[in-house]
Amino acid sequence: MKTDGTSTIEINGMKFHSRIGILPEEKEKGVDLTVDFKGKINVAKAVAKDDIALVPDVREICRMVEEEVMKPCNLLETLADRIVRSIRNSDLAFYAIKVKVSKLCPGLYGAESWSATARMNWDNENSDL
Repeated sequence: MKTDGTSTIEINGMKFHSRIGILPEEKEKGVDLTVDFKGKINVAKAVAKDDIALVPDVREICRMVEEEVMKPCNLLETLADRIVRSIRNSDLAFYAIKVKVSKLCPGLYGAESWSATARMNWDNENSDL
């Protein structure tokens, strides 16, 4: 029995320090973020040939994420959208993408440990990613 060649590539817990947020201290000192990426892609040719050159290089995905994270913005949603658009507009052939961006322990309102999260999805074929 053969598979349909669909693969989900996930990169979880990419950590960054960036100037994302609306508060002056977030813009000046920055905040810690994590980014999770999930993308669906057909890898049937890569599997048949056992050829790594035919699948996305996760280092390239991480590089694109880092490039977007280093651009300041106000909203986590803006950052998540930029990451999705960057990967979608690349040569990588994903047909569904999910990105989750979390701001870690922003230190607001007295809470010592919490996170704020934004998710952005793009789906070209109504997949179940």
